[in-house]
Amino acid sequence: MWSLCLTDSSAQQEIPDWQILLQLDNDLFAEADRDYTSGVRIGFLQEIPASTYQAKGMVRRLEDRASPLTNRLKSFRISDSSKLRFARGFGLTQLMCTPDNPRALVAPEGQRPYAGWLGLEYSLHVKDRNYANSLTFTLGSTGDGSLAEEAQNWVHRYISNSPLFQGWDSQVPSETTVNIHFDHKQRFRGLLSESLGDIEFDGYYETGISLGNFRTDAYLGGLARVGIRLPSNFSTPRVRLGSFGQELFSDSQSDERKLSTFLFAGLRGVAVAHDITLDGPIFREFDGAVRSKSIVGEALYGLGFRYRKLDLVFSQTLRSKEFEGQDKSQKFGSVMLGFKSAFN
Repeated sequence: MWSLCLTDSSAQQEIPDWQILLQLDNDLFAEADRDYTSGVRIGFLQEIPASTYQAKGMVRRLEDRASPLTNRLKSFRISDSSKLRFARGFGLTQLMCTPDNPRALVAPEGQRPYAGWLGLEYSLHVKDRNYANSLTFTLGSTGDGSLAEEAQNWVHRYISNSPLFQGWDSQVPSETTVNIHFDHKQRFRGLLSESLGDIEFDGYYETGISLGNFRTDAYLGGLARVGIRLPSNFSTPRVRLGSFGQELFSDSQSDERKLSTFLFAGLRGVAVAHDITLDGPIFREFDGAVRSKSIVGEALYGLGFRYRKLDLVFSQTLRSKEFEGQDKSQKFGSVMLGFKSAFN
């Protein structure tokens, strides 16, 4: 077990700032209101000093009980653990999905079922100059406990002035969800610290798996960036559980006192075994379930800025059809605001 104690009495040092992430996905940014229609997340991330019991426990875990997947990836040279860096994160996320027709009491054929999810996450992150691994635990609920209907009705009444969706009584029923997510990122060695005058470019590829009754899947993807004074923050604005928003790799020389601007683009392929918002609960019956597609593809592009301790990032995501019989693929927009605070 990784130790949960956060301080070491033998090492008194400055407590790192927390980074706060406010993230929003919404299909209204793409002039639509259907399928995956909204995601909202607030996340808190903090570096863990290497001398703490928690960081030392994470190193021991990698050295003594590293998973076969971590060993295969050869993610870290544990013999030089002084170069490893650590972080932890907490998050609160709400997701919601609807069919195309707001007047439909039950999702029509070819349209996505009503579904909502609300959950908490706790994540641990280990990184060095080329790699970053994240392990995230989530606990949440679908159904009435997700508060998706209440949240959407409030936004549609007071912000977007959109029609109210009438079919929330037919949503995926309540089920407590427990999930574990493992994510691995590795820098493209051919893009490591490259520049052309004032223009810099870099990127990484990523793999990951999720196991649990909320979602079980595996993915492979990559992202590339080009810009001026590229920040060490690689976080994209999309709402993703365990999303790591602090300095991803540990050798960045970016000057946070100056304005950074950059463009980014990425691709991802996902192999899906179970998605509760489509296939329905595992432990309860749901007549409105559809069959999730086994392979889903995504393309992502966007624009970001950083100045001092403030990050602002925008993106658009193009996603292929997610279930059998779906009428059309989807596009949605995302925005992220990030800033740092000492909380003291």
